[in-house]
Amino acid sequence: MAFTAVVYVSNLDRMRTFYAGCFGLKVVEAKEDSVVLADEHWELALVRVPEEVAKQIQLTDPPARRESNPVKTGFVIDDITSLRSLVERLGGAVDEPSTEWDFRGTRRCDATDPEGNVIQLLRTAG
Repeated sequence: MAFTAVVYVSNLDRMRTFYAGCFGLKVVEAKEDSVVLADEHWELALVRVPEEVAKQIQLTDPPARRESNPVKTGFVIDDITSLRSLVERLGGAVDEPSTEWDFRGTRRCDATDPEGNVIQLLRTAG
């Protein structure tokens, strides 16, 4: 595997459902406190935070954006517009279309997962 990202989460089941459902990642390993999702290009490891840490995390509905994290995980998708309803149905949120921008031949839009982690949706031109 060329690339692996790790996201620490409070609700492992909900986050597995979100990332697998929105981005077509398959479960390649599942344990009580972690799950690894992957496609042919990369892996995403979701790791449950310890209970004492989870108690300090305020989760809201809709999720409050955690903007202080200096890293964003990007997902190449077919169409930002068609993914919006699925992201929202699975507990996330996609920024308004007016916030989308182009960079290096790719249309980009920020979104949040159900726990407020900022992710980026990437649609290549063509």
